[in-house]
Amino acid sequence: MIFDASAIERIIGYQFNDKMLLRKAFTHSSYAYEHNQEDNELMEFFGDTIIEMVVTEWLYNNVKGDEGLLTRFRAEMVARTPLNDALHRLGLEDYILLGNGQQKSACKDEKFFSSVFEALVCAIYLDGGSAPAKQFVLSTVVENFKRDKNRSKSHREDATSKSEFQEYVQKYKLGKIEYRLVSKKGPDHAAEFCVQLLLNDKVLSTGKGFSKKSAEAQSAQVGLNKLKANKSKQGR
Repeated sequence: MIFDASAIERIIGYQFNDKMLLRKAFTHSSYAYEHNQEDNELMEFFGDTIIEMVVTEWLYNNVKGDEGLLTRFRAEMVARTPLNDALHRLGLEDYILLGNGQQKSACKDEKFFSSVFEALVCAIYLDGGSAPAKQFVLSTVVENFKRDKNRSKSHREDATSKSEFQEYVQKYKLGKIEYRLVSKKGPDHAAEFCVQLLLNDKVLSTGKGFSKKSAEAQSAQVGLNKLKANKSKQGR
C-alpha cells in the first residue's frame, strides 16, 4: 500500500519534517507485524495525554463552571467517540496501514480509529512541538465539541418555540396548525429553508433557517408573537 503523506498533510494543515513519524502514526500493529515495522501503540498513549492537556487548558480558560462540570466536559471531549468522529470528519480512515488479515476484518470499533487520532496528535507534537499539536486539537476536538453543543442548544430552542406556540393555540382553542415548506435554496450542505406557518389553513407567519426545523421554529416564534400582540390589542 502506498502511504500518501502529502494528502494527509493537506487535510490536517501541517507539513511534517519527519514523514516517518506521520507514517508510524498510521501504522496499525497488524501491518507492523507483517512488515517488521514499528506500530503506533506508544504514540497513542502519548497522544492521549497531549489531547487531555489541551482540552483541560481550553476548558479552564473558556468554560464557566465548577470542577465537576469541567471534569464531565473533559471526559466527553477526550472519549473514544469524539476522537473517532474527529478522524472520520477529516476523512483520514482510509490512510491507515493495515495488515492483510485486518483489512478483511469488519471489526473496526471506535478504539480502532480514536487510537490513530491520538497517535497523529503525538506525531505532530514530536515533529513540531506543542504549538502545532495544540492548534490541531483545538481545530478538531474542541471545535467539534463547540459545534455539537451549539447544535444541541439550537435543537432545544427550536423544540421550545414550536411547543410554546402549540400550547398557546391549544389553550385558547385557536384551531389547526400546519407547517408548509415553501422553498429550499442552495446546496445541501448550506441550504436555506423557508417555511410558512398556517393556522386554520391561513398563513400566519413565515420563517427561514439552515434546516427545516429551525425554519419551522422561527415561524412558530413569529406566529406566537403575532397572536400575543393581537390578543393584547383585543384586551384594551
